[in-house]
Amino acid sequence: MYRITHQVATIDATQYVQRYRDVPRFLTYCRQCDSYGRVWSCPPFDTGDEPDFAAYAQVTVWGTVITFDEDTRQNCHTAEQRRDITARAIDDACSQVLPYLYAQEAAHPGSRAFTFRCRLCHPVPCSRLDGKPCRRPAERRSSLEAVGFDVSATARDVLGIELEWSTDGRLPRRVTLVTALFSPDTFVPAPLLAE
Repeated sequence: MYRITHQVATIDATQYVQRYRDVPRFLTYCRQCDSYGRVWSCPPFDTGDEPDFAAYAQVTVWGTVITFDEDTRQNCHTAEQRRDITARAIDDACSQVLPYLYAQEAAHPGSRAFTFRCRLCHPVPCSRLDGKPCRRPAERRSSLEAVGFDVSATARDVLGIELEWSTDGRLPRRVTLVTALFSPDTFVPAPLLAE
């Protein structure tokens, strides 16, 4: 059905922030998303919620590539099938990536992981919808996009991966998830292997 692979690269944090962060541009995109103002890991953020990126020396970026086999793509005919297959594959990828990222963050004090759209309470809706505080603020992480980073350029320039989009309504050949760990020190990350 699909296979999951991972690529990793490191970059100087100051260079990464200067080259790939454009908050006004990506905030415009965020405002068009259904999660804007409805999920605690997405903008608009409360004052003080955003990290101080000047505190970091290194960024380690992971590209998690989900590649669908041709039979799966050929036998996927409806939008509902595409959503179900993609969601199942992303759930599998998250089960590999998220524990690893949290472990890397814990192993490197002062580090901060940037994951995907928050899924901590899934399938229960985010408490932000009810005007209540986050149920799990210590575990909550935002995506790179949510704090203004260009993930397409990151994937292309840092990881050598071109993001793919479905232009014909079919299941795309691959879906790529981009995550990162900002660290105050430089280090060589432990490998993240597919299960």
